[in-house]
Amino acid sequence: MNTLELIDRLCAVTAAQADIIREQAYFIENCKTIDEEVKKHFADQRGPVDAELDLLEIRLRPIHNTACRKEDGNGSDDHSRAD
Repeated sequence: MNTLELIDRLCAVTAAQADIIREQAYFIENCKTIDEEVKKHFADQRGPVDAELDLLEIRLRPIHNTACRKEDGNGSDDHSRAD
């Protein structure tokens, strides 16, 4: 999988997360209590999205680390600088 494919999938999973958040916000605003069926519904939605995001993060980490090493020129993997 190339970098552009990873970025495309990352955008898609981020959009899916935003959709879930909007739906959850709607329920929270309109309900004082949430029954187990609704909780399960949201958990079922979050599971695959979280798994995809984790997979993409793992695949993007080597690309990020390589880019950072080229940026700082010293091969350091410590990129905790404050921006």
